[in-house]
Amino acid sequence: MTRLWLALALAVSACAGRSAPTDGPALGTLPDAVGPLDALNRRHARLRRRMAARGYGGEVGLSRAFVLEDRGVAWPLDLDVGECATLVALGGGAIRDLLLTLYDGEGAVAATDTVEGEGGLVHVCPQADDPRVRYRPYYLELRAREGLGAVMVAHFRSPAEAGEGFDGLFDGVLAPRVPFRDVEEHLAMSRTALRARGFEPVGAPYLEHVAEGAIVRQRVQLEAGRCYVATGRSGEGLADIDLFLFDAAGVEVARDVGSDVEPSIEHCPEESARYVVELRAFEGAGAVGVMVVGGPRSTEAVATPEGSDELPEDHRRDPGLALGVLVAPLVDRGFDAPVFVAREAAIVPGEVRTHEIVVGPGCAVIAGTASDEAMDLDLYLADETGSEIDRDTAVHSTARVRSCRPAATVMRVAVKSYGRDGDYALAVLRAPPEIDDLRSLRLEEVTAPYRLRGYEIRRRYTASLEENERFRREQLVEAGRCVAVAAAGDEGARDVDVFLRDASGELFASDSGNAPYATVARCVEEPGVLTIEIVIEQGSGGIELLVLDSERPPEQTPE
Repeated sequence: MTRLWLALALAVSACAGRSAPTDGPALGTLPDAVGPLDALNRRHARLRRRMAARGYGGEVGLSRAFVLEDRGVAWPLDLDVGECATLVALGGGAIRDLLLTLYDGEGAVAATDTVEGEGGLVHVCPQADDPRVRYRPYYLELRAREGLGAVMVAHFRSPAEAGEGFDGLFDGVLAPRVPFRDVEEHLAMSRTALRARGFEPVGAPYLEHVAEGAIVRQRVQLEAGRCYVATGRSGEGLADIDLFLFDAAGVEVARDVGSDVEPSIEHCPEESARYVVELRAFEGAGAVGVMVVGGPRSTEAVATPEGSDELPEDHRRDPGLALGVLVAPLVDRGFDAPVFVAREAAIVPGEVRTHEIVVGPGCAVIAGTASDEAMDLDLYLADETGSEIDRDTAVHSTARVRSCRPAATVMRVAVKSYGRDGDYALAVLRAPPEIDDLRSLRLEEVTAPYRLRGYEIRRRYTASLEENERFRREQLVEAGRCVAVAAAGDEGARDVDVFLRDASGELFASDSGNAPYATVARCVEEPGVLTIEIVIEQGSGGIELLVLDSERPPEQTPE
């Protein structure tokens, strides 16, 4: 028993991330609100719905951790005797291979998972010879055998005879292990064309399997006096990928967010430094590749900053500069310039720091950015009475919360960090005067990516709903067009979900993440009527629904 405690203590302390939940018992309740693009939460919600549909009882706990490659995180569990416990995990970020191991109280392995990739599942039915024993102690260990990132774990409890089995549970949720052949061929074609311009590859292409919403990053050393082209390509299953380039300080210097699967950006750095190329899977899942090529060197001698070619892999960015980049699109859309509350505040994993801010008259966004992409930054916003009114606990190095007040009001923001120690920046941005309520503020943000792609607002609906009450509307969609649906609630609506169904009633698209806003978008090949369904899963109050549409981009038009 002593060896088990020591082994688990080492496993926990070895992880530079969150060693155990700090907000209550293991596998406690996960906060409700997450960011609009928190793909990990949406994917894990699909697993939880499948578990419930297969008869594995109610969900009794949900938690998350941040794990580093080949590091472990462990949780103590007290499992009921005479019932079965199923623990379902899913990794996000750059996690490519996740392992779950369940130990009993004596240190013996009680269950291990056999799921390949970033998912995991263990199932055990504790028994005891003594009828007075009501539960038995266990420990669950999560280990990232490859990659790093966030992991969400759900705990289900069911009778021993319940359940339909786990075959196919992770189908369509894990990043598909499809061949890279198509991606490699597409990159080869681009490489041939670029070589004709005098460009040569900078290292080997980076290939990866991704799920929708996933992010792939590649660090590359760029030299002053040369121009570079970064290219992203994908295979079957992906309909839209985007490409970004960040300098050594984490500042975005180039992007390609067109609605296609062939993004490309070009940059000629003035100073030699380590850059980051970031590919994001905006729609679909499958194989992707990133390639960087460099042009001929300039004949002019360009000074190289001392030590720039020796930047560590975990080089940290200036959080103040990174926050400026994060909110630049808001400023471009009419928000006031950020008023900084903190530019470089130190924080360690699990620590909570609070700041007072002023909101109103009008609406505002409060945004935070961490100094390291391996940090998980959470924000909690409370009103003048101390009541929490908004939170962003998405597993990401950035976070934002929102509020609207008729008069200037002092509010409090709590900042919490997981993963690694580092710094953060925090700022307040006042919304344009025409945005006068929380629903409009949330909708402005979640629809911005679509409006920038040429979508236009066609319909607007409002309603007041109770918890689990549904609001339905039908929308006629012409052939060759794309439709986007966005819904947002006020402060009383804590979880808003959107479902899109075709003429036969089959589910066409959905966003059921735990957030007070939701959005889906799909392109159609044949004309028809789509049914839009909105439901408040938690809370009640007013909602607003926007329907946008756009012509299908030529790159997506079927031959």
